[in-house]
Amino acid sequence: MHRPRAARAAVVTALVIALTAACSGGSGDDDSRSTTTRPFSQGVTTTTEPPLVGQPLVVAEQGVTSFPDPYDRSQSLGGYGVVLLNPNPDLLAAGVHVTTHLLDAAGTELLVDNALLNGVMPGQRMAVGRTLIEPIAKPTQLTVTVEVSAWLRPAAPTGSLTAQEAVTEPEPYGGAVTRFAVHSGWPTNEEGVDVTAVYRAADGRVLAAESTTLEELPPGAVVLSQIRLLSPIPGLASTEVLVGRGFAAQTVG
Repeated sequence: MHRPRAARAAVVTALVIALTAACSGGSGDDDSRSTTTRPFSQGVTTTTEPPLVGQPLVVAEQGVTSFPDPYDRSQSLGGYGVVLLNPNPDLLAAGVHVTTHLLDAAGTELLVDNALLNGVMPGQRMAVGRTLIEPIAKPTQLTVTVEVSAWLRPAAPTGSLTAQEAVTEPEPYGGAVTRFAVHSGWPTNEEGVDVTAVYRAADGRVLAAESTTLEELPPGAVVLSQIRLLSPIPGLASTEVLVGRGFAAQTVG
């Protein structure tokens, strides 16, 4: 026996209403239901090591000199030198900025000179300075400011770069030249190596200094180099050549 079509439609409508009520959990007019949302969380660990801090570099020696220009006796030439010591036994001073003020006896500033060293190794010395070709009237004292960009642990604390056989002598047609050899005990290739010659009187006083750069210094190599001076330095008795580090010292130690 078949049910009338109207009856079947009523049954279907009743079922839809029942299913909708069951899925909604109650009357559509009930707004009192609460919703709980759990925040998403993920364990993240951030470790930031504080920068290394070393003892300041020490101005171990300094000196300035002036002398008549051998080609124009009415003018004065001269030079200055500053020797720095890194007192830290395990930290390299990277990116060393040195500002030197040359003063006369009254404290009047005659010249300001700036220099940048790639790095000064732990416990070692390095120097800045130059010979003066511009006329400077009677410089007698220096004030030196030293700033270190960063302190780093050197990648090879037992490596070394050393100078050998430093000799300064006049050249036949004027000027002078310092010749020396640099030996690399560093385990990797060094580029842009700082080298400074310190010129001393017989009593050890610093008269002047002059610098150069070695483009490349392979491990275990001995590289010959030289520094030219426009004029001999009166009273020069000995030359000491100090070797710093290459460009890599400023980033990896």
